[in-house]
Amino acid sequence: MSDYVQNEKDFQEQVFDYLDELRERGITNMFGAAPYIISAFGVDKFEAGNLLKNWMKTYPRERNQ
Repeated sequence: MSDYVQNEKDFQEQVFDYLDELRERGITNMFGAAPYIISAFGVDKFEAGNLLKNWMKTYPRERNQ
């Protein structure tokens, strides 16, 4: 694995950990978390949206049963 790919994975893990903490603390509705990512990690809104979308894919959908 190249250093670039590993660094990207490490960065994504940092962001995912940050988003997990936001979610656990109830700081924001997670659909509105992109500005928090922008502020904390200095990425643009497009990258923040992609990171948030990828993070959301890690959670299974809850079913009403």
